[in-house]
Amino acid sequence: MWFRYPRRKEDFVLRGLNLTINPNESVALVGESGCGKSTFVNLIMRFYDVDAGEILIDGVNIKDYDLHSLRSVISMVMQEPIIFNYSILENILYGKPNATNSEVLSSCELSNCMEFIDGKGEGLVFDDSAQALLKEMADNKAKVIGMIGEEKYNEEVEMLKLCEKDDEKKGGFQAVSGAIDKREDRLKDITLVGGFESVCGIKGGKLSGGQKQRVAIARTIIR
Repeated sequence: MWFRYPRRKEDFVLRGLNLTINPNESVALVGESGCGKSTFVNLIMRFYDVDAGEILIDGVNIKDYDLHSLRSVISMVMQEPIIFNYSILENILYGKPNATNSEVLSSCELSNCMEFIDGKGEGLVFDDSAQALLKEMADNKAKVIGMIGEEKYNEEVEMLKLCEKDDEKKGGFQAVSGAIDKREDRLKDITLVGGFESVCGIKGGKLSGGQKQRVAIARTIIR
């Protein structure tokens, strides 16, 4: 297999790569930055086509597969995965909206998500969003007023409301409390722990890097 990017015709990224991956085999591509690891994945997904040679899946050239069908059976988790400002459950269900709770739990166990979802492991990053802080202020209004006074309380609430609007302008969207799992009852075959309702924040900002990757892996597994 030979390949060079369209805008860098003078430079071949892959020069005569010859690789066979057998069914049920796990393969790791290891090498320095720029050696073609990501390029190899991009070629399998047909974001680009090879200049010479061919890529075969089950003995069939990938150019002979329908592009949508090819990509629908491949899942990819990037180093910096895309996590939406919805709950952990909703982020996982993005991979398969009609999944059952059993499937969600199974995918989370395989991806080691349960360590932080059920609260027994490293735990979720503290939710310090304006929306979450406003809720805490409202839930503990009497106590907070007793500590800082009503005037100061009202000032803090107004400031947090402005911050909340700024968050929304940045592309944030909020999951509605109590309406996270809207699937029909037959899909809710077992009870999920409350940790699945934790909102991930804008771009997954309320999760650590490792937690984001594990949620993305769970989404990939369930898909």
